[in-house]
Amino acid sequence: MKAEKLNSTETSIQADWLWESIPIALILLLAAGFDLYQLGTESLWVDELYSVNDAKGLPGHLGLIRPVYFILLWLWMQFGTSDAWLRGLSVLFGLGSVFLTYQLGRRVAGKATGLIAALLLALSPLFINFAQMVRMYTLGTCLGLGGTLALVHALENPTTTSMAWWASLRLLVNLTAPLNATLLFADIWLVWFRFRKQRATLLAFGKWLLLVILLWLPSLLSLVSGSLPFLSKALNPIAKIDASATRHSFPSFVDVLRKLKNFTAFPFPSTSKVSSLFYQAYSLLLAALVGIAIIHKNHKPRLCWIAAWAFIPSVMIFLVSKRLWIDRYILFLSPYILIILAAGLMGLWRWKRSLAIAVAIIYTITVSSGLIRYYTVQDRQDWRNVAQTISIGEKPGDTIVLSIGSPKMTSALGHYYSGDAPIYSLGKLCPSDRVKKPDVEEALNNLPPISSRLWLVCGTGFDQKKFRTVFKEHFDLERHAEFTNENFYRQNDLMHLFLVIPNSLNSTDTPNPTDIKNKSTSVSALGL
Repeated sequence: MKAEKLNSTETSIQADWLWESIPIALILLLAAGFDLYQLGTESLWVDELYSVNDAKGLPGHLGLIRPVYFILLWLWMQFGTSDAWLRGLSVLFGLGSVFLTYQLGRRVAGKATGLIAALLLALSPLFINFAQMVRMYTLGTCLGLGGTLALVHALENPTTTSMAWWASLRLLVNLTAPLNATLLFADIWLVWFRFRKQRATLLAFGKWLLLVILLWLPSLLSLVSGSLPFLSKALNPIAKIDASATRHSFPSFVDVLRKLKNFTAFPFPSTSKVSSLFYQAYSLLLAALVGIAIIHKNHKPRLCWIAAWAFIPSVMIFLVSKRLWIDRYILFLSPYILIILAAGLMGLWRWKRSLAIAVAIIYTITVSSGLIRYYTVQDRQDWRNVAQTISIGEKPGDTIVLSIGSPKMTSALGHYYSGDAPIYSLGKLCPSDRVKKPDVEEALNNLPPISSRLWLVCGTGFDQKKFRTVFKEHFDLERHAEFTNENFYRQNDLMHLFLVIPNSLNSTDTPNPTDIKNKSTSVSALGL
């Protein structure tokens, strides 16, 4: 009889566990659908190509700054190198981030808050974008959440096991995305505030923190030495930079509103005055939810922990340089912001359900427009079609010059281009608002010998009129094509591919230049 009751109790517990797991399982299934949809449709952009190129150099050329992601990517590449497969690694960590957001939200603010926060992250076009990218951003977010969840356990029950998990995951995230190390400052504040009267516990945490710093130190020193040129320019008070970049010592209210909009539903540029006003009102609505979450009389005290992880790293990164306060660098903070928003929505629901429903409808409309925009507009640099175009039309003796990206791109393009033409990098060969005519003329003098034809790739800010004025003295234009450059934050940003022939090789028979505007839909239009 007792055995039957015990079996009945176990069956009931299992049934309850399965029933409670259904909502998060459905959210994870939804997230997987969005993350996998059109996964390999767009070309890898320049940063993704850098990732692939760096991973190919392993194990012989392992960098110290961010080794974790590249080791995992190198292992992942042993099973395939298609664009969709390469991006699949980030999808896995994106799904892990959704699940850990649920676990963290449930732990500090209740199951409903955790589910809503996980759903918001799963539907975020910005997060989907990075989950479909061969970069370390979703891995950094996932590891950061794991370390935070471990610290929550340690704050509640400071055992050696919980502290060890916290320290291990914080070390891994520091070796994945160094800016994520700013989470440690929030950790230190929370541990001190929680255990300020328990010296032994503080000492135990301090030992684990010291271990993290010592193991991270070689990577940190390598990072600092490699970042000195950027930091000296970013911190130089007399450098000639935009005055708006130094107007605020802390993120302004407008900066915060913009990030709320980007993290949740619409990180893209507005296309009209009406839409701009709508998204401004939407951002104010989100700010109100944050306020409700923090000041609501029934809010969970542990929600203040989430606020610390959301805002302390954000302010510290902003103080170093506003140019670091961009979406991909602070993506790891988005789950904490979304948990706060979910808690605010739950607070509104308890106070006035009709308003909560209205907010949910507005949110649904906004995120739907963001998802439609994300999946219907090509945003990433179309290096795949650039390489394909060159491969189809190249002839013996051709030379390729890239006036876009860093010199590393000369080898990174090998992911798509397998031809025989040598590839060079000359950053100031294409005139723009920043590259003037004397710079271009100097770059022309530094060109390698062109024995046949030159394929030239130009990028953002390209001034086609100046280009024709300067280049006609040296080359005849044979063909011109346009490809998507970076549309995610800009509209109609294009890469330009030119096929030119030196005047000395074409003095007797000059073809009529052909301009072809190809928005990365087909290379056959080039007639190559």
